[in-house]
Amino acid sequence: MTTTDEIDNDTWDVVVVGGGAAGLGAAMALGRSRRSVLVVDAGEPRNSPAGHAHNYLGREAVDPRRLLADGRAEVAAYGVELLDDRVTAVTGETDAFVVTTAGGREVRARRVLATGGVVDELPAVPGLAERWGTDVLHCPYCHGWEVRDRAIAVLATSPVAGHHGLLFRQLSDDVVVVVADGVELPGDDVERLAAMGVRFEPGTPRELVVEDDRLVGLRLADGSLLARDAVVVAPRVQVRADFLSPLGLAPEPVEMGGALLGSVLRVDPMTGATAVPGVFAAGNATDVSMTLMASAAHGNRVGAFVNADLAAADAARAVAQRRADFFERPAWEERYSSDKVWSGRVNPVLAAEAATLSPGRALDVGCGEGGDAIWLTQQGWQVTATDFAEAALRRTEQHAADAGVGDLVATRLVDVREWDAGDERWDLVSSQFVHLPDGGMVDVVRRLAAAVAPGGTLLVVGHHPHDLERGLRHGHHMSLHTAESLLPALEADGPDAWEVEACDARPRTQTHPQTGEEMETVDAVLRARRIR
Repeated sequence: MTTTDEIDNDTWDVVVVGGGAAGLGAAMALGRSRRSVLVVDAGEPRNSPAGHAHNYLGREAVDPRRLLADGRAEVAAYGVELLDDRVTAVTGETDAFVVTTAGGREVRARRVLATGGVVDELPAVPGLAERWGTDVLHCPYCHGWEVRDRAIAVLATSPVAGHHGLLFRQLSDDVVVVVADGVELPGDDVERLAAMGVRFEPGTPRELVVEDDRLVGLRLADGSLLARDAVVVAPRVQVRADFLSPLGLAPEPVEMGGALLGSVLRVDPMTGATAVPGVFAAGNATDVSMTLMASAAHGNRVGAFVNADLAAADAARAVAQRRADFFERPAWEERYSSDKVWSGRVNPVLAAEAATLSPGRALDVGCGEGGDAIWLTQQGWQVTATDFAEAALRRTEQHAADAGVGDLVATRLVDVREWDAGDERWDLVSSQFVHLPDGGMVDVVRRLAAAVAPGGTLLVVGHHPHDLERGLRHGHHMSLHTAESLLPALEADGPDAWEVEACDARPRTQTHPQTGEEMETVDAVLRARRIR
């Protein structure tokens, strides 16, 4: 367990602000998911005045401090680190948050989870705060059993105090509601409480009366003593979240029946996400009514959603890297600089379609090692071979020279995603298995179409999505296309500019690259003739 200067400035997957039940519950889910987690805790748990925690399944009547100590040890066993400090500011953005502490540390985080900073604001009745958590209570589920059948006073400091009165009346026959100055209880609540034997005393009490460290009762407004064993009061539960203000996040008020109950951080009810991407919140910081066990459970659930958010981000980053490796120039420069990549034979659809055309000027897009370009020259074409990898062009030039057609092949370094043919035109523009992700081929085909001379042919061949069903092209679903999906590229020239001569899914057999077995693959074939 790390609590000192061992903490460094590396980026953590998650920094959890607050090491109470919610924070440790989240840290447990995250640590067990092998996330790097730092919990920063100021050591001021909300329930510290209470001697025992209740309604916590499996740990009934546990000392709250012991519960937190055990929780800290448990999360530390999963690699979670804990820092005894106070967070003063969070700046930055998703994947690049900077968390600053009162101790002068700055740590970076991909995600931030706020679970602490909750305080109870009590009415200004002398003696009340000193007995908070012992015989001054607020939650019938947390401490009600311990005062069952005792003399209880409910201090009504807001119009919703009738709710408290009913719940504690369930536990004792001797309940008195002391109505503070300026508070008017709803008539229905008064009627219901009175019907159940609850008495009322008007006026804000003067003080709590304590003798020998034992509550004696309340000194009422008229000076009389109301003997009581316990006082119930609903504090205003406020979340202190000034550290989030640099991000534009601030607590929002919570009301019930028109009465202010406190403040919370607004979150998505399912995920715990705030309005700021990458910032989450859990526990009483989001819901003033959560019990200890509910806070721990909420933290655990939100921690799981934070992990899911990170998992999705990790996957997106991997996809982006994979696309960069597959669709960008450096990867192909490296690929063409190593061993032979392709067979050197002409692509079969090009051979079939070009056989019916009169030779002229041909543009070979994505020429690779020159197999198509060399075959076209052998059929009488003058070829411009393009690729965005210089290593591919060098191979094309070498292979063309070896085949004795070097003077018929001119190479150009071209990235078709940005290429503009200008005034230059070709009688055949051929793109064989050039692929781009997310529909990017439509724009490429539009660029290629602009390079086709009147009466010339555009031929675009790619891997059809059907191949995915056959166990081919794993991970390339975003780059496969149908011939029909490319037709919008021709529409920009008007309805009479093109005659579509082929737009189909064309099966053929090839050897499986892993097993060596013959298999069926499907090509997406678009052939169109420019009319004007």
